[in-house]
Amino acid sequence: MPAPPMKIEFVINSILMQMRAGSLRPGQRLPSIRDEAQRLGVGKNTVVEAYLRLVSQGVLHAKPGSGYYVVDTPAPAARAPGIPFAAAIGRVSLLTEQLDRRLPVRPGDGRPPPEWLETSELHRYLSYQRFQEADSYNSSWGHAPLRDRLCGALAERGIACSNDQLLMTHGANHAMDLIIRRYVSAGDNVLVDDPGYYPLLAKIALAGANAIGIQRRHDGPDPADLAAKAKASGARLFFTQSLAHNPTGGSITFGTAYAVLRAATEYNLLIVEDDPFADLLPYTAPRLAALDQLDRVIYIGTFSKTLAGSFRAGYIAAAHDLAHDLNELKVITTVSTSAHDERLIFQLIENGHYLKHLRRLRTRAIKASAESVAALESLGLTIRRPIEGGFYLWVDLPEHMAGDDLVYDAARSGIFIAPAANFSSKPDPPAAMRINIAYGANPVFLAWLRVKLSNK
Repeated sequence: MPAPPMKIEFVINSILMQMRAGSLRPGQRLPSIRDEAQRLGVGKNTVVEAYLRLVSQGVLHAKPGSGYYVVDTPAPAARAPGIPFAAAIGRVSLLTEQLDRRLPVRPGDGRPPPEWLETSELHRYLSYQRFQEADSYNSSWGHAPLRDRLCGALAERGIACSNDQLLMTHGANHAMDLIIRRYVSAGDNVLVDDPGYYPLLAKIALAGANAIGIQRRHDGPDPADLAAKAKASGARLFFTQSLAHNPTGGSITFGTAYAVLRAATEYNLLIVEDDPFADLLPYTAPRLAALDQLDRVIYIGTFSKTLAGSFRAGYIAAAHDLAHDLNELKVITTVSTSAHDERLIFQLIENGHYLKHLRRLRTRAIKASAESVAALESLGLTIRRPIEGGFYLWVDLPEHMAGDDLVYDAARSGIFIAPAANFSSKPDPPAAMRINIAYGANPVFLAWLRVKLSNK
């Protein structure tokens, strides 16, 4: 069976990173195929293909009976003095690295590995399916059959929603951007989970507003902290992710959800609830939108965590007047969303391919989560329980592992990490790290982490 293309690129990038960092020099022999396969957690055929490609590129040369040797070192990427290659410092660079994928070992990534999607029923369907060309722009609200189907999915989650309350967006980030543009002015105070979703913090800053962090416990936002800060700040908007929280992985309980809604009612808060893992989670899981029925909750859904990254498709469900306001703003700013993507998603759902894909994705996530937890706990780290079905683990670190130096050191080893500073509205949060379950048991990452933990 041919080696997966993404795994081959992973091995190639790992070698090139070592060459840029100077740990592999001209004339130096590479590890044996078996040793490199074991180090990177891939198959031997994958390493063979990677070595051969680098030979064809003139980077390596093979000596029969001896192995593979470095013959050339690529020029290092341009960067400021003293800053390692591709170190993801700050929220913008953290997001950029998730798009450009320069570092080969990726525990800090926010997305599932591409091969989780490429080898699924979904990928096989996409490879052969052909769709009729659209002869005009999409409806301003989005593809009507898909919106009807999504209203049905929301009903299964306990959220009553009619077709004129749901508008399609270019993903969850576009949905948040629309809400901020419509309801946030420069100088406003906006309440957010802390730790919380880092692109949201960047959007609030771009609007000239102030993000005020609400302590995020493993069972949801701290209701007492929410009430106190809503009263003191005069904020009218609270962004939260109730289930499989990014970055901590925890989920809200019914008791906490009721307390959050009581505080929202008392202090006239509009709540924005992001639910990116909805299709992987139980319909009966506690959701603020289900308890509130879109009275003071705006609900955001997306396909970005379950479909290929090139699908930029999400949606907003809200009270009638809010939905119409947001859709009008969408038309002014982006005209419409993609009819092609929305028709494709609808066909995937209607034909049963999306359901098959979700079953496989859940199985992969459960297996990877168990492996990552076991590997990290073997290093003496504590993983919070329960783990609620998303892609993230939140790991508290010793104080000596705080600061940007850790990110630089990881990047020099070809490792992409996501430390706590990116997820907090506070200037100096306690040392911690978000870890993607798909990469938490990577042997290169674990070896690096073991050294860092021991260097007290």
